[in-house]
Amino acid sequence: RAAVMSELGRGWQKRRGILLDVAPAAAALALMFWLGLIPLKSLPGPDFELADKMWHLLAFGGLAGLLSRAFVYFGRSGLLAAREASLVAVTLGGLLEVLQSFTRYRSADWADLLADALGVALAYAMLRGLDSAAARGTA
Repeated sequence: RAAVMSELGRGWQKRRGILLDVAPAAAALALMFWLGLIPLKSLPGPDFELADKMWHLLAFGGLAGLLSRAFVYFGRSGLLAAREASLVAVTLGGLLEVLQSFTRYRSADWADLLADALGVALAYAMLRGLDSAAARGTA
């Protein structure tokens, strides 16, 4: 099991090129801001009480992971990339909430930002685990 985690960690930190490392983060960011700033009558997927918060958790946790890949591409170590990506993702979540407050059809919500931060924290924990596993595998 440790060998599998080590291999996953090394694979996550391997640079693959701008199309695989940077473009997905840029595309996700553009899509998230577009969807976050257009009028939406309902969210896609199952309809349950906290569906909106689940989308925030998944979207911003995923964004942190994708940003981490982009930062590794630009020369950051795995752990530093995870930290910086997490800070950037939470900051972008806050920015999106502020921008939503300026629209007539969307509203800023502290609970959304909290869901963003929780998703990012979970992603950071996973990224740290991958970084540790990669380091153990090279020792």
